[in-house]
Amino acid sequence: MSTSVSVSSAKALTFDTVQADLCRLFACINEASQPQVFIKLSEVTVCDSAGLAMLLELKRLSGLHNKEIVFDGLPRCIQALAEFCGVDALLFQSE
Repeated sequence: MSTSVSVSSAKALTFDTVQADLCRLFACINEASQPQVFIKLSEVTVCDSAGLAMLLELKRLSGLHNKEIVFDGLPRCIQALAEFCGVDALLFQSE
């Protein structure tokens, strides 16, 4: 069984929200008893480069703690930004 973490009630991953989101999500990931953590992103409607950088940082930090993040319900806005920035392979790679 995997642990599921919801991303943000604000429905935005932006410069204004990422610091709080990163702290909250990493705490949930770190406390998860299972090695695989699903992060639900289907409610996110706005994402800027800071939000994308936060998702990549979560992947990096989780790997250091022997956890695997799976982004569930990735919205098109995040997919398009990741493709444009050339980091889609990093975002979708398995640990």
